[in-house]
Amino acid sequence: MHFHELNKILISFGLIFSVFLFTSCDLETSDNGDLDGFWHLERVDTLSTGGICDLSDAKLFWSFEVKLMALQGGSDRFYLRFRQTSDSLTVFSPYYNAGHEEGVATGDIPVSDPFAMSQYGIDSLEVHYKKETLSGSKMVLRSRRLRLYFKKF
Repeated sequence: MHFHELNKILISFGLIFSVFLFTSCDLETSDNGDLDGFWHLERVDTLSTGGICDLSDAKLFWSFEVKLMALQGGSDRFYLRFRQTSDSLTVFSPYYNAGHEEGVATGDIPVSDPFAMSQYGIDSLEVHYKKETLSGSKMVLRSRRLRLYFKKF
């Protein structure tokens, strides 16, 4: 075998190895479309009574990235999983982020009582919402009991 042929074979193996190396690295990207981002909860309507709760001055936020959703308001922080289709959003499996107590990391605690999340418009451990509006700047979600209005932050 000539040096020139051996060089071609080594280059070919190098290229093939590079292709396999880069195809084996799987970066997780988001395909959430307009849902991704940081949303300010502006208003909650109670469907059965017609009641309206203006939250535009409250600092209550939902945020979405890849497969994780976060709720944040003041020092509270919750994490949930979510599934979406073109016309619906289901949030489930909530955890409370306990953060640090007296310098000790306490980690995430599964939520067993949804009451702590009710200020965010989540009144059950799993909630199905109909997407009434979802654009790059506004979102309106409707559950069996509530209609939630958001503005992208």
